[in-house]
Amino acid sequence: MARVKPERRRPIDLAITATIIVLVAVAGLIAWLVSPVRGTTSVQAQSTPPEVEQPAAVPDAFAPRWQAASDATVVPAIADSVVVTGDGGTVVGRDPASGDELWSYRRDLDLCVVDTAWTASTDLALAVYRNSRGCSEVTALDAKTGARKGSRTSDADDELRLVSDYGYVVAQGSGRLETWGSNLVRGIEYGRVEAPVRPEDEAKRKDCVIYSSAITGDRLSVVERCADDPGYRLTVLGALLDDDERVEQYGSTLITGDVSGPPPVVIAMSSTGIAVYDGGASPAEPPALGGDSGPSIRRFDSEGVATGSNTVAGDAIPPKDSVPLGGDGVVTYWTGKATVVLDAQSLKPIYQVPATLGPGEVMAGQLLLPSASGISVRDVAGGREIRSIPLTRSTAPDGVVSLRVIGEMVVEQRGTTVEAFGPA
Repeated sequence: MARVKPERRRPIDLAITATIIVLVAVAGLIAWLVSPVRGTTSVQAQSTPPEVEQPAAVPDAFAPRWQAASDATVVPAIADSVVVTGDGGTVVGRDPASGDELWSYRRDLDLCVVDTAWTASTDLALAVYRNSRGCSEVTALDAKTGARKGSRTSDADDELRLVSDYGYVVAQGSGRLETWGSNLVRGIEYGRVEAPVRPEDEAKRKDCVIYSSAITGDRLSVVERCADDPGYRLTVLGALLDDDERVEQYGSTLITGDVSGPPPVVIAMSSTGIAVYDGGASPAEPPALGGDSGPSIRRFDSEGVATGSNTVAGDAIPPKDSVPLGGDGVVTYWTGKATVVLDAQSLKPIYQVPATLGPGEVMAGQLLLPSASGISVRDVAGGREIRSIPLTRSTAPDGVVSLRVIGEMVVEQRGTTVEAFGPA
């Protein structure tokens, strides 16, 4: 058998091989340098936190338990059994009763916003970080353990607001918005779109500014103003692309005659309608139905057609950090002068409570609202005050106070501070 001579490697072959090795090593180094993992520290929970027990009654008294800085939240971010805070670049899952850190997730980027979503199913904490493209980098964390569950990046504005229901999250900036499912896959993008799926279907309205949004089921509503609009506009969209890969629009109508005042705010949406707080500084379009001029809750059907209006006590300029809170059949919204309580389905105001400091939630069948002295405990159905519970807050309230409930704990957000109170 003839002997096979070994392959002779020429100097040029060795040089090419060495070059390839160097290029692969450099590519790997670059990938590591730009990878989010490089600037990330994750400490996961040692075990799953216990389920939160629901109290049979509102405690007679509350005492301060803990507080934490949280400049990435506007209202307390409440998961199924954890309170989530976000400050600087760090997200922390905390024991509701003690405030102890159960898990943490930190990146060397600044947080834009932190919130919780899908608490009855996948129970996620969403952390949105700012990079050169805006509030673009999104990480989904298991709210119970801090384990990373997913991520996404896309074009985004410099400020972002997250609005969610049981199905989708709306990530809304001033120039564009997106919807996400619990797998963080995008449903639609609306407003400024870098690469339209179908360029021929680009929106006819141009240079729109988006001011507020709400979502329920497979529809969302936005208050916006576009370049040629004389007033502010209410637009109703589908949360997913239709069968032709288009953003489905169910309706879009002007709701003010001019822009002499601040934009109205979408505060709630149900399967049958939309509720908008209008401070009354701009003339209503069409003229107010069932209400006089001035601050009001205006109601629209699921296609954005006006159906009614109720006057309320409120400021002409909606409070910047006033976020509606919903649950147990009601939605609460602070107008700057009172907390308005709406039926969560019809979105008709049931009553309003003056001299409050913000929105609240239901505990053990009773509505808890923040007041200057502490907590006003109210009958949910009629608004009658049952009693007042004093609170010793670490700092005096200055601006809106958002009160949320988890088990027997009351959690407030005041400015950039989250403070929790438990049974005394």
